[in-house]
Amino acid sequence: MPVNGERSRSASKVWGETVRSEHAQADRVRSDDPSADHWRSLAHRFKPMSRESAVQDESYIAVSRYVRESDVVIDVGAGAGRLAIPIAEHCNRVVAVEPSEAMQEQLRNQADAWGIDNIQVIESTWEEAEVEPADVIICAHVVYTVEDIAGFIRKLSRNARREVLIIVFEEPAMANYFELWRLIYGEDRISLPSLSQLEEVLAELGITYEKHPLDEWESRPFSDAEKAYEESLARLFITTSNENTELQAKLRAVLQDSLVPVEGGMRFRWARPHRPWLVRWTT
Repeated sequence: MPVNGERSRSASKVWGETVRSEHAQADRVRSDDPSADHWRSLAHRFKPMSRESAVQDESYIAVSRYVRESDVVIDVGAGAGRLAIPIAEHCNRVVAVEPSEAMQEQLRNQADAWGIDNIQVIESTWEEAEVEPADVIICAHVVYTVEDIAGFIRKLSRNARREVLIIVFEEPAMANYFELWRLIYGEDRISLPSLSQLEEVLAELGITYEKHPLDEWESRPFSDAEKAYEESLARLFITTSNENTELQAKLRAVLQDSLVPVEGGMRFRWARPHRPWLVRWTT
């Protein structure tokens, strides 16, 4: 029986409510243009840096073992090609579904630099994309902000002839920015769904899946304090207009006490590694 006479809410409904609440919180504080490409100042962080580093990336290793040389692969939310580009070297063709122009630009530039010509870029969200079924569908670190998670996952299953491979963090993807959000806005950031909520949704949809932990993962450090400032502006939805000089000054002051030097640049002093998981099912 439902507690106190209330109907229990479905996992997918709770997921959607959480995403909408998180978006509403961002809209309430944001001073940037919500129609602008949020990834413009961040896209460079999501491209493969070199062949050597790409094939040593555990996410690549985890998904590549399910990809065959003759396969067509769809990479949903391909970003700047961190997986799509190295995977393309070892399969027939990759269809990269990506709505961000900044990400598309990074992906195309990096594919050209590597001499990769078997990637088709679909400039669309997954929800709106028109694609032919593929042997394998990869979806890495995308589901967190999806409102209609049930419809999203059903479309993954419909379009995968053999495998669906989702990579998702154990804890919220933006957790390392939560403390910065609190210091700037004086309130807790609403957490987007992650692994445990995804498992609840899959169970609700009757999907039998398996999951495998991957090595802890650290995002690339900021190259310097100025780059940390630029990327934090984007994560906190603050523009560089003259109307926001007070918030800009507050952010610079907070970052002075929040960044510590590490190999390759700087990190937040409270930053912790993420634990990604591979969630897989066959169709």
